Amino acid sequence: MMFLSNVSLGSIVRMQVKFKLQAYIGAVLSLIFIQLLGLLLTSSTGMIGTSSIGTEITINTYTLDGVLFFVAAWAVFVGNLITTKAYRYDDFTFVSTRLSSNIANIVVLMIVSAVAAVTTFLCTYLLRLYQVLFSNVVFIDGPGILDEPVATMQTLLLLFILISMFTSFGYLMGSLVQKHKALILIFPIILVGIVMSSIGLNIIEFFFIVEGNLWVFMLKIFGLSVIFFLISVAVSNRWEVRA
Repeated sequence: MMFLSNVSLGSIVRMQVKFKLQAYIGAVLSLIFIQLLGLLLTSSTGMIGTSSIGTEITINTYTLDGVLFFVAAWAVFVGNLITTKAYRYDDFTFVSTRLSSNIANIVVLMIVSAVAAVTTFLCTYLLRLYQVLFSNVVFIDGPGILDEPVATMQTLLLLFILISMFTSFGYLMGSLVQKHKALILIFPIILVGIVMSSIGLNIIEFFFIVEGNLWVFMLKIFGLSVIFFLISVAVSNRWEVRA
């Protein structure tokens, strides 16, 4: 028989992370579907046209705003999903504690967020390929990975931090709902109240308005994710023990 005292916290977390990642394959596959859907709904965000001596040139600008919206919604869903009873009861497969379960959940969400960040970034190149194959585009210009490696890493880090924030928010929502089911109905009211109140708007402006320094913005978003996770851990420690 294996007792908790004979197994280190790190070993327990590693086993749980490996198990949870295998269980989350479906979530990763759904991410790919969500991103493809976002690409299909992506349209030009700006157009400049000019003509001279029978020659017409049109310049279209495309962004991944649609993809980012769907990925953000997916991230909230995934963060909430890992708190449901079906996934929580998987922890009883191991000799685990509430602390090890929370650490494993956070690690899994960080790994999933990293995968989502990379695949979302690669959607840029998929969009370019789509334009070349299925439109009348003659020339496509945009920064490449090798052309601007620093900017590429910065973009990937920004995507990772943003997606992590949404997964942490979903994890917080799921933790609170598991503690008090009535919050499913109250949450929308709370969110609307925050958006409409002056204090809520000030908080949103503080965290989400870029003030010219992208690193400060990313640091604030990262701090917000940490706050969400810490509250989630505190709430989950009060969950009822399974009979």
